[in-house]
Amino acid sequence: MPFETWPRWLLAVLSGLLLSLAFPKVDLGVLAWVAFVPLLYALSNARMAQVFFYAWLQGFSFFVVSLYWIGITLHNFTSMPLWLTPGPLVLLAAIEALYGALAIWAATYVSRNLPLALFVTLPLAWAGLEWARATFPIGFPWNLLGDAAYRNLVLIQYAEFTGVYGISALIMLFNAVLFEVLHREGSSRRKVWALSTVTAAMVAAAAFGLARIQQVDRQEPAGVLKLAMAQGNIAQEVKWDPRFRANSFEAYSQATVFAARNQADLVIWPEAAAAFVFQPEANYPDSLAADARYRQMLLALARQTKLPILFGAVALRQNGDGFAPVNRAYLVSADGRVESYYDKIELVPFGEYVPLRWLLGGFVSAVAAGFGEMAPGGQQTLFDVKGARLGILICYESLFPDLTRRAVDGGADILVNITNDAWYGTTAAPYQLLSMAAMRAVENHTPMVRVANTGISAVIDPLGRIRANTELFRRTTRLVTVKFRPRRTLYAIVGDLFAQTCFGLTALGLIVASLRPARTNPSEVGVSRLVSFNGCS
Repeated sequence: MPFETWPRWLLAVLSGLLLSLAFPKVDLGVLAWVAFVPLLYALSNARMAQVFFYAWLQGFSFFVVSLYWIGITLHNFTSMPLWLTPGPLVLLAAIEALYGALAIWAATYVSRNLPLALFVTLPLAWAGLEWARATFPIGFPWNLLGDAAYRNLVLIQYAEFTGVYGISALIMLFNAVLFEVLHREGSSRRKVWALSTVTAAMVAAAAFGLARIQQVDRQEPAGVLKLAMAQGNIAQEVKWDPRFRANSFEAYSQATVFAARNQADLVIWPEAAAAFVFQPEANYPDSLAADARYRQMLLALARQTKLPILFGAVALRQNGDGFAPVNRAYLVSADGRVESYYDKIELVPFGEYVPLRWLLGGFVSAVAAGFGEMAPGGQQTLFDVKGARLGILICYESLFPDLTRRAVDGGADILVNITNDAWYGTTAAPYQLLSMAAMRAVENHTPMVRVANTGISAVIDPLGRIRANTELFRRTTRLVTVKFRPRRTLYAIVGDLFAQTCFGLTALGLIVASLRPARTNPSEVGVSRLVSFNGCS
């Protein structure tokens, strides 16, 4: 049955479902390159209000399916009743879908009122609004379109110039051109122009990618670190139970001893692996006497093994007249001294803090217990280990392109992502987190070591290749050799300039288009006509 005969809402839902299958766990990344074609058929000859609604429905369908694990996590680790758990998922999906809907609406509006083809306006608008989704008001850049291509190492290398947003733009360009070619109303001249544009873009990206991969593989490393990734596999249900604290500490102690025997340069424990309050100084109140003892045991472990330990822990930071908990990463030297620490900057909404607590706090407390309220960090810290500078990302901070590139721009040779993905069980979330982390390595051409409590732990090289990855829910200590080649990419230097430019051009296009009368010719609705150089359409 041709797309023209399908109900528009069904085409929009189909588009969202196809896009969700492009991401892990299903991981059929090729679908991202065609997933928007049904939606673009649904938008043909539609009124602008309908354009926004169907684009929103597509995004809503995508987020509900790809983020299904949110409801499972809420049910397992808060007191929220099972029948209420779809609520937060639906609300988040509805909000996140607004960005894509606005991008598609803006691109369509501009193309209908200016002599610009949709395959020109849509990639720009999409990249610009994805940047907005990652930035404000509450950044949540989960499953950006470009992340679906993380396995296509050749095509994604130019992310070192544009960030992941450039990959998103290329995928959207391909979708728009494919629709242009398949759509019956398009002129032959326009189809040729569209095909020429996408072919040139794909060939240029592939040629650059092949050349960059060969160059990086031939380049001599500036240094090498032998690291031990300690995956303790501590169940979330018992992680903070004081009765289980000794077993948890013993698991990581054994991993550290193993790493020392194998002459590792550093052992890395995951986020909150130290299941007790760890303070930089030994000043503890009597109520935290047990935490103080475990602190001394950890420092003694470093001295006994003569091995530096990088680990995650909860700490208390002075906040006015009281103390606020922080999610912190520490580096303890081989002689048992606290050398440095980093406080997590990007906290998880409704996991580590409640956004707009003055408005939502009462409701959240009424429907569920278990939501924390941590204080965010203020600045990034680099850890120095045998001449290599480590940039730290805690948990889902690896989703944020700009935060990651600032660490590299500040001098990081290796990125270290410590995380606790036990919350997500065997759902798609750990696999999606790994795929997004891979894109951060490519953007900055900087290796990343990802150490997770229950997995997936892995090493990602500067080209995005994932290796030494562990199985989920298996206790293991894996020794890896990480080579680093200090080299700042253009993206690390200029940041999100490409996406910000796309955002600015889209805003400018909307302003200019609003000053021009709307087209009324039905044949020009949905797909704009591209004016050729000789003035013929």
